[in-house]
Amino acid sequence: MNCRAHDLIWIERGHLRAPLPGTELPDWVVSGSGPVVVRRANADDGWIPVGIRGKTKAERQAALAPVNGIDKQVNPYSLADTKPWLDHAERDSHPVLMTLCRLATLLNGHLLRWGVTGSLGYEFATGEAQLHPESDLDLVIDAPNPISREQAATLIQMIGTTHCRVDIQLETPWGAIALAEWAGSPAQVLQKTNTGPRLTATPWADVRVSSDEGVKPC
Repeated sequence: MNCRAHDLIWIERGHLRAPLPGTELPDWVVSGSGPVVVRRANADDGWIPVGIRGKTKAERQAALAPVNGIDKQVNPYSLADTKPWLDHAERDSHPVLMTLCRLATLLNGHLLRWGVTGSLGYEFATGEAQLHPESDLDLVIDAPNPISREQAATLIQMIGTTHCRVDIQLETPWGAIALAEWAGSPAQVLQKTNTGPRLTATPWADVRVSSDEGVKPC
């Protein structure tokens, strides 16, 4: 099973284990329900690094999930393919959904493979209400091949002013970078990899060649 960052997976909570030897997961994790999200980290073969969200913002926990225990998997791109925002009761009134409706048309028009992440992605996947008036819109663009800074800048310009804060990540084979940062002028941008963040001028370069990090593909 190929799991990537932002994928949601359903698994019996009792199958999860703490990321560090000799530690245990909190009771709210073990007794909880709902999907967990794949996060960026290295893990032993047969295990996937995940993050669990609780009922409050303070309840956030890292864990490891066994691959053979996964019951269901949903990725951000499949959520975009099904267009659940079109049937949402707040489609024409909530800033996040209004923004998504416009950006979906824009991204599809550029033939980009994109998906919905964050709290809205969780809501689409589970049917559990997550949006609130201050919610952000989190999107990811699958970018296996390089996107130039000029292309990124053009896309940012076309996105223009939005009804809410928008965070769009470009998912390269070696980690994610922010579209807005790549469209800007910094010589190096922050890239989120399996071993943590790094500054790079070549986010599509194989990090096993360009550095000593030994990062596996995300």
